[in-house]
Amino acid sequence: MLRQEHLEELLSDKGRTNFARGHEHHVPPKPTSPARTINMIINGGGDVSVNRVKFTTTHKLKRSLIRERYDGLKESIIFYESDADGLTFPHNDALVITLHILETDVERIMVDDGSGVCIIHPRVLAQIRLEDKIVPRYITLTGFNNLVERTSGEITLPVLAGGVTLETIFHIIDQATAYNAIVGQPWIHPMRFVPSNLYQVIKFPTPWVIFSIRGEQRTSQE
Repeated sequence: MLRQEHLEELLSDKGRTNFARGHEHHVPPKPTSPARTINMIINGGGDVSVNRVKFTTTHKLKRSLIRERYDGLKESIIFYESDADGLTFPHNDALVITLHILETDVERIMVDDGSGVCIIHPRVLAQIRLEDKIVPRYITLTGFNNLVERTSGEITLPVLAGGVTLETIFHIIDQATAYNAIVGQPWIHPMRFVPSNLYQVIKFPTPWVIFSIRGEQRTSQE
């Protein structure tokens, strides 16, 4: 082939550039280091105690995040026995994960594929310093027992998972809760997540691989 000069372009600068272009989507981008981590926020009357909340001197917020689009699912999403390694059985634990939201690792987020909305606690926004970004839009939510809750506003936040960012609308409810946020169908469906409470894992397709987010069973049991 060298004699026929078929590899000359590949060995040239142009060839190396074209070769790199054909392989640029095989590796997901590395996530940026979080500027802060929100673990647990407890509402105790008028006082707020924050357990293990880490801040850095960097408070600059990224707003130019773009979700990469991709077509077709080339691999099947399968749950294996090895996905259950390290879990305690039997269990009825909720699926609780950590998500990267605006340079912040927010822990204690419950995945609820039966919820038609995504909910966030207002004191999470206070820690990220986004109170001024809240939009005064109020809706009424009805729970399983027909108990009605009224939201106090909404905010759109970029949620990063597996190298893919999705701008997600969160509704704000200022009620005592064990979770910092709840992510439901408006986040699960567009990302094509397949959650498993049994295996305590979420799997979903990205432009590079089938990506997994492990649940935090001990946190759920707490």
